[in-house]
Amino acid sequence: MTLYRPLSSQRGLALWPLIILLIVIAALAGAGWWGWQQWQILEGQRSGLEQQVAGLEKRLDQQSEESRKQRQALAALRHTQEETEARMARDREKLNDMSQGGQRLWLITEAESLASLASQRLLLTGDAEAARRLLKAADETLARLDDPQTLPARRALAADMEALNAALQMDVQALVLRLGALRERVDELAVPLRERPQNSSAGDDNAKPSWWQQFLSHLPVNIRHHDDAEPLPMTQSEAALVQLGINTSLQQAQLALLQGRAESYGQALNQARETITQWFRGDNPATRHLLSALDELDEEAVSQALPDIGGGLAAIRELKRKEGDA
Repeated sequence: MTLYRPLSSQRGLALWPLIILLIVIAALAGAGWWGWQQWQILEGQRSGLEQQVAGLEKRLDQQSEESRKQRQALAALRHTQEETEARMARDREKLNDMSQGGQRLWLITEAESLASLASQRLLLTGDAEAARRLLKAADETLARLDDPQTLPARRALAADMEALNAALQMDVQALVLRLGALRERVDELAVPLRERPQNSSAGDDNAKPSWWQQFLSHLPVNIRHHDDAEPLPMTQSEAALVQLGINTSLQQAQLALLQGRAESYGQALNQARETITQWFRGDNPATRHLLSALDELDEEAVSQALPDIGGGLAAIRELKRKEGDA
């Protein structure tokens, strides 16, 4: 019996290295499985972020194209207005050389030019008050003729002025300037940038990393913790792209406001609001200020269509045609 006990003890001691080896293998396998799961999660997050950035780039291209078309339309309208003003100047020069009999046609042409400018001013800027003043000047010009034949044209001008008085008045220029001020503050938004690896101390450089640190360093991913309540971190180029999208949306709102397009105005503000909410920290004062300002601008009543003031201009042109036939 005494001979078997030492043999049993020796066998028990020989099993310990094998047990330790099995434990180490199991730990390595568990760490590898956990690292694989983390890699799959982070890969899914990266793919989602790339899809969102691609979608934003596509929307920016569409908005840029629409902005280009709108600028061309505005340029064409301004060109038309400049041609009208030049024609009016030429008419004045010609009519100034006419005899007293040509004074009547000169006044009718002057009234026509003023009524045309009123229509263009209302279309370009939505400034109903400025358009009303131009129509009033056209009516006063016709009144200088002291002729009953001008009454139909003056009645049409009075109807146009009444339509402008009944229209909802708002300070379009002030709203456009406020949107411009908000565009200048877009760069103040707090961007959740990706953290750069911190430099280790001199003592850490000399220290030998542990086996699990060496294992994680060979993984093909960089593990970052992400809280769903916070925006995903971005690089500087991604942040600049998002800020450009917000700026473009605010510019679209300015153009829509100048053209009286209420639906496009609301859509542009909503796009800017959604982008800010999705990509920037909500606890930042600049973010809260921009969102509050967008809410206030969205409450402005711009849905009422501008009135049609073409009746007076058509009546004056008819009067001018009859005067030319006489």
